Amino acid sequence: MTTIKPQATTQKSLWTKDNKTYRLFGTILKMPAPKASDKRPLVLLFDIGGVCVVSPFQAILDYEHANGIPLGYVNWTISQTNPNGAWQRLERGELLTNKQFLDEWREDMKDEKRWRTYYAKYLSEQRSKQGGVEPGVADYGVPPVPHIDTEFLHLEMMSKARKLDPYMGPALKKLRQYADQSEGKLIIGALSNTSIFPPGHPLYDATTQDGKASKLLDGIFDVFVSSAHVGMRKPDEAIYKYAIRRPTDNVRAEDIVFIDDIGTNLKTAKGLGMGTIKVNLGKVDLAVKELEEVTGLDLGGGKAKL
Repeated sequence: MTTIKPQATTQKSLWTKDNKTYRLFGTILKMPAPKASDKRPLVLLFDIGGVCVVSPFQAILDYEHANGIPLGYVNWTISQTNPNGAWQRLERGELLTNKQFLDEWREDMKDEKRWRTYYAKYLSEQRSKQGGVEPGVADYGVPPVPHIDTEFLHLEMMSKARKLDPYMGPALKKLRQYADQSEGKLIIGALSNTSIFPPGHPLYDATTQDGKASKLLDGIFDVFVSSAHVGMRKPDEAIYKYAIRRPTDNVRAEDIVFIDDIGTNLKTAKGLGMGTIKVNLGKVDLAVKELEEVTGLDLGGGKAKL
């Protein structure tokens, strides 16, 4: 605190909110302005997969383990086909979750050049971890491109991503209750890369267990920005700017805390001025505790800092 010119006074303590001064034993002290981090967010904006529900990445890892595929190949291929691979087009709503998408996604992962590049990178990393000598390109024995059963894998991914996370699920229900009592001072939203399923698909059939779980999750949010329905996807800035405008005209980026499990998605949000929380695979409980610190609410993840 910065000391200002002492004033003669018999009053031992007086705090004035307007000018943030504090009078103590005859000396007026200037109180520091609140930090941006001290301000409670107006909007909590959640990713879905890997945050609110069990991560579909786990299904990918399980599939790679079971089929002897170098770990990370599927996700790496998705990233390398950006912006016009089958996965990106699916999440922008340009493809439905049907046979055409599954065939095109399989073709993306069958690319020989892409596979050889990844395998060399993977093998190099493995040998480096084991303290081995870095091999030359000619030393790599590259196996055939692995076959990916995209229909089976995608169904496994989406099935896992219909189950509420055991930590975040209860926290979301509490946040919904707090928001309902907040008189508009807390808005719960979602910003997620999604896909559109054909009518009657079992994952969205309201008569099935998975369909009911999906409907329950949708009911938690005041605003749901779905990439496949708006034709934009993370981490492109356009969908974040669209999401900022959705809750109310008065919302600014700095009023929002965005929660996601992918670093590139969080980087865009942070660049626009949002607060961010990273959810790491298998450590959702830590993200819930961070949410408690940010909001000052008890979400069941430990003692909240009020």
